[in-house]
Amino acid sequence: MAQKKIRDLAAVPEILGEHYLVIETPEGTKQAVFSDFCKSIFAADITESKAEFPEIGKNDTLPVIIGKLKKWQADTIKKIEAGATQENIISEFPEIGEGEEAEAAKEALKEKIASGYLAYIMNQNLTKAIKDNGDLLKDYEVMKREIMAPYGYFGIEWNVDELMALVKAGSWDKFAVGDYFIETTSSGEKIMWEVAGKNSYLHCGDTELNKNHIVCCPRDCLETYYKFNTSHTNAGGYAASLMPANLETEANKFSSKLQGYMTTIRRLENNKGTWAWASRRIFLPGIVELCGSNGWADAWSGGAFNQLQLFTGGNAHILKGAGFNKKKAGRVAFWTADPSAANTTNFCSFGDYGNSYGRGAADGLALAPLIVLS
Repeated sequence: MAQKKIRDLAAVPEILGEHYLVIETPEGTKQAVFSDFCKSIFAADITESKAEFPEIGKNDTLPVIIGKLKKWQADTIKKIEAGATQENIISEFPEIGEGEEAEAAKEALKEKIASGYLAYIMNQNLTKAIKDNGDLLKDYEVMKREIMAPYGYFGIEWNVDELMALVKAGSWDKFAVGDYFIETTSSGEKIMWEVAGKNSYLHCGDTELNKNHIVCCPRDCLETYYKFNTSHTNAGGYAASLMPANLETEANKFSSKLQGYMTTIRRLENNKGTWAWASRRIFLPGIVELCGSNGWADAWSGGAFNQLQLFTGGNAHILKGAGFNKKKAGRVAFWTADPSAANTTNFCSFGDYGNSYGRGAADGLALAPLIVLS
């Protein structure tokens, strides 16, 4: 047959597996059956596109291992996606004719598709496993902090806006009792507010509190000392004393952001031989909220609905200094909300030796008030 230029040849309407092709190779011009030519193109398995599996060292921590696996998984997906544009990866289904060689081509195509699909599923499952393990690790860290807090462990610092976003969402497993944020008042005083309880007053009050909230207490007492009354009398208890106004003086120094989160709750107060509901956005803790018992208070110590979680198990967070990081004093006595049952002159306090006792109402003591944030 006389030779012709390629541009002079008629187009082949359909290339079958048994048709021959002329191939230019480094060893010269050779012939190839079309079906063999296709096999050489489609033979590469998609698994060859996977990134090298990372080496896991015996001293690698779980976060380090998870980091390595995440990078390997991301690199693998990237290579698979990049391979889809290469000639050795199927991006379109070819036309396949009939016959034994066509059947072989179909089987090769099935294997190719299966390989790619399995690689995809593997990466999807790996992604989920890594995420599940990461979430489990984070949940474990929160749970550990919360269990350890009452026994002297001090939590991690939060931005108050980020913390309150979790509170509003009811994401209680994302932060721990004992975690804290730092507030700077208008007078320049720093206060480290610890989470003392989660939803501690939910559904309580003669007007029901039905919002997600946290109860916060300063790790150390405020710098300014206050007295209940100008003379040693506990008549009328908490409501009749100077203390509610004293605390409002302090609250007005807080940043507008913190005051915006503060929530007024209805609270039963011990008013010496009786009690009454009152609305408070800042208040002294009842002795029950600190110690879990009435201490020196009488049976009217009913303003406390339960012992706050931070104070169970030990005195680590009850014993306090004065001022941020105890800059004013290392250990101090501070007031609670209850008048003493033993006499007409004292209010209950928590001592610097770790004991509950009473002090004269005109004595100046430190304050560690509670605030409810929602």
